[in-house]
Amino acid sequence: MFSTESNYKASFAKAVDLLTTQHMPVQWRVKAVDDLIEAYVKQVGEVPNERQLERLTNYILRDSKNQPDKVSKTEYPELNETQWKVRSNREIPLEQVGNFSVETKRVGVRFKHRDKCRRTA
Repeated sequence: MFSTESNYKASFAKAVDLLTTQHMPVQWRVKAVDDLIEAYVKQVGEVPNERQLERLTNYILRDSKNQPDKVSKTEYPELNETQWKVRSNREIPLEQVGNFSVETKRVGVRFKHRDKCRRTA
């Protein structure tokens, strides 16, 4: 299926295209993705391209993308890169909270206060 003499990366991409068009339960998707990756590694001897692995991961997590409030409703939510950046920009370490005035603690930490805290730390 994935021969090193032929264009094995293109054939793996076609296999990923074919797999991602199928609709099946999550457990079957995990098994199908696992089998496809194991076959590729066994035949080629290397890990698939990261783009193809990302597509397979998105295929497994397809149902969880449309949850409007997934961060507060699940214990360990899956965040995409943009969500992770926004979350990390809003959070500050607990040690730095003591450096703010009482008024700031009541109103909430604003970006300018967080930047001041970063400069002094």
